[in-house]
Amino acid sequence: MSFPETVFPNGDNDAEKTKSCRATFIRKRNEQYVLLESRKFQNSLLMSVALLELGNASDFAANVWNRIPVPIYAMVLMAIGGTVALSMTCFAILDARLSWRNIQLLREERRYLCGKRADCDASVQVLFDSLLEVNRWELGTEIIERMSMDVLMGSGCVIVGIGTLMAIGGANPVVFHASNLLSGYIGNSPAAFCGVLIAVWCAYMWVRSYKHGIAQADAVSKPLLKRRMYLVQMQSSISATTGIVAGVGSMLTAVRWYGYVILIPCILSFIFCNYAWRKWIAYSRRSIMEFDLIDQSYLVGELKFVTHMQRLLTSQSPVHNLIPETSAVEALDLISRSRLFEEFCSRLLQKAGAAAVLGRSNAETQDVVTVELSDISALAGQGLSATILETAHECIVKDGLAHFQDRQRHILEVLGSYYELLMTSKKQ
Repeated sequence: MSFPETVFPNGDNDAEKTKSCRATFIRKRNEQYVLLESRKFQNSLLMSVALLELGNASDFAANVWNRIPVPIYAMVLMAIGGTVALSMTCFAILDARLSWRNIQLLREERRYLCGKRADCDASVQVLFDSLLEVNRWELGTEIIERMSMDVLMGSGCVIVGIGTLMAIGGANPVVFHASNLLSGYIGNSPAAFCGVLIAVWCAYMWVRSYKHGIAQADAVSKPLLKRRMYLVQMQSSISATTGIVAGVGSMLTAVRWYGYVILIPCILSFIFCNYAWRKWIAYSRRSIMEFDLIDQSYLVGELKFVTHMQRLLTSQSPVHNLIPETSAVEALDLISRSRLFEEFCSRLLQKAGAAAVLGRSNAETQDVVTVELSDISALAGQGLSATILETAHECIVKDGLAHFQDRQRHILEVLGSYYELLMTSKKQ
């Protein structure tokens, strides 16, 4: 099966290499250089948001001991539970901010892709459609499964926390009724609604991954697409079931103590789903706006490359099998081909000798240093070849595995969408 021409970036393309091998850093007060800006879609879901359901369940003292006078031990538990629920809101706010950064980038990419698609030939529109479909999936995940969860579960934690703390003063009839409402149906409604949203989105993800898995694909992609399909379907099934059960359990807690028993396995399941998403499914990637559009062989060829690099990095092969010990030029070529230039420069600027030379070459900008591939190549002629090779080894070995895993996951998403759209177009 062949791909239409001019689609994706190629590591051997000089124009693409020039665009991608440039990074700007700013020097902080501690003399360390920090990347100034990186247009990158981040796998930034916080582990702590898996505990938002725990925050919504922190009203158990207010609901279980809902009587007057309030026992002293119940007051203590209400104070702890209300504080826990309110503190969980901080994690929701932080995660929402990280998600908003991804949403802004994805919306910008969508406008970029729509503009490119309008100007391209009909022969390449299917692949642009696949890129737009992946963008839609990423955007939907950020908005529905992440931002909505942060907003709904976070607001639920606030309401539940206030209601639980108010229950301490339940001797006042007005406070008593207000507390029952806030820590009851009103406070738990956002969590229930969030569970329904998650279940609906997970059902879409399950069907989408199934279509990717059954689509006619090349010999390289097929087993990898199948494996990814199973992982996505497993995570989606568990997450959807947990969302529905947790929603029912949340509403039950307003009137029945055993609702909290239902929530215990749900909290554990949310933690597992959060881990599975971050470690096995989600990915970080550079913005597609930073790369040129190239030839038809890129996708499968790049998949072979990143899969090969993963195998090497997970084997017991010596490091010199990855990077030549004597050629700084070849090492830089591998760094460029791997799209690890930013990570490489970050490590190189931690070396005093290289940082001093690169800083002098940017003397006009003082604390801001822009590094290009030609600047690094020039260092090799100034007696710093050993430093370049050492840094390249560190970069590939320490940053490479996670980086290649991310790239493989993104390429599989694009390939899966492409094969599915191609199969649909043939049926029509």
